[in-house]
Amino acid sequence: MHVLIATDGSKQSIASASYLRSIVDPQTVTKVAVVAVVSPMAAVPFANDDETRQRTLAEMSFRKAAEAATRQVAEVLDDWGPAVTTHVYSGSPPAEIIKAANRFGSGLIVIASKSTRTQAVLMGSVAHRVLNQATCPVLVHRPGNKPKRGPRKAAQKSVPKVSRKPRPGSAERP
Repeated sequence: MHVLIATDGSKQSIASASYLRSIVDPQTVTKVAVVAVVSPMAAVPFANDDETRQRTLAEMSFRKAAEAATRQVAEVLDDWGPAVTTHVYSGSPPAEIIKAANRFGSGLIVIASKSTRTQAVLMGSVAHRVLNQATCPVLVHRPGNKPKRGPRKAAQKSVPKVSRKPRPGSAERP
């Protein structure tokens, strides 16, 4: 089975690769491709006299960051199973991830989801779009919640109970 892991450079993407490693037998995986997609809208700087040069520099910067992100995920899988290839594409992230999965004949897409359900409903999310449009199974990994901090020290102090003695001449209430 060919596995495609999508990354956006986040810690959640790295956690998703680790999760894949912990649940899938590496002998069942024939190839792994790590894919990052640079959105062309993010690579368009403000217009000025030297627009072409700035656009080229911005695209290179985003591309280098995407290449670094794919290498980080690949490092998580270094001694796990088959060789890992890395790929950076430009375009709409959900569309490019799905195109790559089809191109590679992927049997599984692994993607992290860090948006809340409300954000996914209102704005959509890459993971949600991939899940609904892919032609192969999709593992959407939602890393666990942050651990809750313990109670504040002020709340830990116990408040002494005040015993109320009845006043002389007053009737006690049951």
